[in-house]
Amino acid sequence: MQLAIDATVAKPPFSGVQLAVLNEANAVSTLVPDTFVFGTVQGMTPQPCWARRTTGRILWQQLALPRTLQRLRAEALLALAYTCPIRCKCPVILHVHDVIALDHPELCSTLNALHIKTLLPPSVKRTDVIVVSTNYVAERLSAHFPEVASKTHVVNLGVDYDFFASPKPRPNVLSAAPYFLFVGNIEPKKGLPTLLKAFESIAHTCDANLVLAGRIAWKSTGITQEIARLQQTLPGRLLTLGRVPSEQLPALYQHAAAFVFPSTEEGFGLPVLEAMAAGTPVIHSNHPALLEASGGNGIPFETNNSNALADAMLSCLELPPALQDTIAKGRLHAQAHSWSRWAENVVAFLS
Repeated sequence: MQLAIDATVAKPPFSGVQLAVLNEANAVSTLVPDTFVFGTVQGMTPQPCWARRTTGRILWQQLALPRTLQRLRAEALLALAYTCPIRCKCPVILHVHDVIALDHPELCSTLNALHIKTLLPPSVKRTDVIVVSTNYVAERLSAHFPEVASKTHVVNLGVDYDFFASPKPRPNVLSAAPYFLFVGNIEPKKGLPTLLKAFESIAHTCDANLVLAGRIAWKSTGITQEIARLQQTLPGRLLTLGRVPSEQLPALYQHAAAFVFPSTEEGFGLPVLEAMAAGTPVIHSNHPALLEASGGNGIPFETNNSNALADAMLSCLELPPALQDTIAKGRLHAQAHSWSRWAENVVAFLS
């Protein structure tokens, strides 16, 4: 089959959906020999220079991609990020990662919210198959578009288990003290105010530090101000690393006392699988998508409840025997979620 993949949303620095799209495109192109992958990453078919920015990419997808697919005689299109060309003539599989832009536009960048509100509705109606990462996203999508429920299928995201599980030395940038780790963009949906409040409440009763690994993203002024305040209040206890290169993440995960993911909204939560593959206990909010991503192998707490989060963090420092069982089950859960498995499940919809 002559398959085309729209992976143009994936560009450095990779994070969140972009990272998932990159792994999905690589896995599918490995599985299906005759594949054109459109994107900015080396080895992909590049877009014109004018289409590299967000607005250009949107115009390219809607106006230029349909003609390109006809010229290439593509038999199907796999659109990996929320929208597809509305006038595309070949069958389309569309991956909708979440509907946060519809449910909570205040958590998104203004341009992203406008893009999704404008093009997601016609995209999900035009596409032949919709792939989502959790039952939660399937339910939210159906709430907005009941008519697409019958063509919506849940395929959990994957993780490169060997990459995150292979033992690495403790990062030199960290002190010898135990630490809690957060990985992700610094943005409103990540629940960082809850994490910061929880850490401040236990900082004087334990010697653990807090490490934040992620770039400063949209609508984050209030969060960065609170981080700065805590760094002054608790000198040396709160370390911000910014965006960490992917090759350095396994070591960060592996040596953490726990990985903490307090999000208020997610479509899946890929760092949950990454931390589990690294053999690190995962504390996460009890958001439905994260409960699915962890497969019941994390330590959930009530979303936005800093006291409950503080208790969970302290419990990981005490290393109860049950925690070792949680870690072992988390590893097995992550091992069962490979990107090749994701690709096989999605490609099956083409037959």
